[in-house]
Amino acid sequence: MEGIYLKDELYTLIKNDTSIFEFIQSGSLDGIWYWDLENPEIEWMSPKFWQTLGYNPDEKKHLASEWQDIIFQEDLKLAVENLRKHCADPNHPYDQIVRYTHKNGSTVWIRCRGLAIRDENGKPIRMLGAHTDITDLKEAEKEITRLTKEYEKVFNGTQDAMFLMKVLENDEFRYVRNNLAHQNKTGILLEQIMDKSPQELLGKEMGDIVSENYKKCVIASKSIVYEEELNLPGGERIWLTTLTPVFEDDKVSYVVGSSTDITERKKLEIELDKQANYDKLTGLPNRRLFFERLERLIVESERDNIQFALLFIDLDGFKVINDNYGHEAGDEVLITIGQRIQKCIRKSDTAARMGGDEYSALLRGVEDKEVISNVVQKIHKELQEVMYIGDNECYINSSIGIAIYPDNGTDSETLLRNADSTMYEVKRKGKGGFEFFEDITIGE
Repeated sequence: MEGIYLKDELYTLIKNDTSIFEFIQSGSLDGIWYWDLENPEIEWMSPKFWQTLGYNPDEKKHLASEWQDIIFQEDLKLAVENLRKHCADPNHPYDQIVRYTHKNGSTVWIRCRGLAIRDENGKPIRMLGAHTDITDLKEAEKEITRLTKEYEKVFNGTQDAMFLMKVLENDEFRYVRNNLAHQNKTGILLEQIMDKSPQELLGKEMGDIVSENYKKCVIASKSIVYEEELNLPGGERIWLTTLTPVFEDDKVSYVVGSSTDITERKKLEIELDKQANYDKLTGLPNRRLFFERLERLIVESERDNIQFALLFIDLDGFKVINDNYGHEAGDEVLITIGQRIQKCIRKSDTAARMGGDEYSALLRGVEDKEVISNVVQKIHKELQEVMYIGDNECYINSSIGIAIYPDNGTDSETLLRNADSTMYEVKRKGKGGFEFFEDITIGE
């Protein structure tokens, strides 16, 4: 075999030149030992072993008791037991990791390996062994264990639902794991999520949706944040999700997801928005939201060069109902009025309660006065229909003023003022009916 002569040559050098052996044992190992099993108190330990433990080799005797006094006693029992097994069976390796106490009191981890030298009858008479200092390795393992425990504490201790995905080829993903918060909040256990694609875990439709967000993170190569509503085994929830890419060799290999359940927060936001923008009694947009929509509609109509109508509606006869039947009946009438106005207009239009018994409406994109008249007449007749509140029959009439953008104003204040003044002119003439701003002379 090629090169075998080098091995033979090295063996010859070792036999003839002790310095070669000294170099090998000092340069590649942390100590060599040679033990007389027939006289087990006698054991030669190379200087490197004692230097590794902080001792002066010249002060140490070549006795087994020297090292047996500083080895951890439970590890000594392991070494003795392995020695017994190796002597009985050459196939049983004498190879174990033991701990020694350094002269300074610290712990030194040593890998101790040995081979029994046997006589012609197979009886063990000597042991040749080697020591390797693996303290640095053990410290590294200890640090890795510590970091792993800290990672687990953070990963599983956080209240956010966290998950880890591996990025595959062809824009595909596979979940690696999820933390306890994710398991508790989503109802998806670790064994259910491991090695699953989003489609396998969530079904094709929802899996495709979440995969699109994962792809955005990979393409952007930076963290992205978004809201998503998912129907999971733990229930339908709204999540604020942050995806963070993990790079290996300048390529995104993993994506870490962190999701906060914001369902209750979104409910609160919706409720606060409702309180701020909607009438508590009727559920219609209030005065504030009406003006927001009016301002937006003016901008859109100017941009698209179209017109819209603003209706101001005041109820006739409402005070009589309140006085005769009480405020609860009056409230029921106000609710019914709002429902009837909404019934007469499109979903794209707006009906609002301005306060008291005053309502308004925005009819967007109306082509001419005839179209507007048809809608207003429908509202007027609908409001005149009898309302049964408890055992009482309630009748309401309405006075409606109409202003058209841009003919009767190009800003919200002018439009509302013209519609309002037109409504009061209808009332002045006898209540009940509707008029366009341009068709009346105020104060006649």
